[in-house]
Amino acid sequence: MYHYNTSEARKHLNEIVNRVRYEKISISLGRRGKTEVLIVPSVELDQEIPVSEINAQSPSFDFLAEEPDIYSIKDIKKRYV
Repeated sequence: MYHYNTSEARKHLNEIVNRVRYEKISISLGRRGKTEVLIVPSVELDQEIPVSEINAQSPSFDFLAEEPDIYSIKDIKKRYV
């Protein structure tokens, strides 16, 4: 992940926005080498959805489709008494 301090970010905001938008990368911003915020690509949605469901629509987790299923529904289902 790329990191910019806040002074650099002010000078290069247009470049940062373009890189995030077109290269689909995340960039961190912060002070003294510590990340304070992340700039991430916006999700293109076909329809308006609640903010709480944006991650489900985001390509950010597409890599998980290639991961093996190591848990079954039975493993993760909890029963509440």
